[in-house]
Amino acid sequence: MKNTVLFSAILFSVLSMSLFSCNSHSDDKKMEQHHEKIQYKCPMDCEKGKTYDEPGQCPVCGMDLEKTDEKSV
Repeated sequence: MKNTVLFSAILFSVLSMSLFSCNSHSDDKKMEQHHEKIQYKCPMDCEKGKTYDEPGQCPVCGMDLEKTDEKSV
């Protein structure tokens, strides 16, 4: 009887730790992905620093927009 109780307590502890540790890491990654968006801007800076959320062409000069180092939140 004592072995069964001890085994149950150990099993419960191990399962609890594994569940809580896995959830916190996946939530952190989701939060990081949600907040970081790639920004695009004209390489000629026709619009004086204006950025876009999607790739495309500059409406002023027609050049392809390029990725920037800036990240939007």
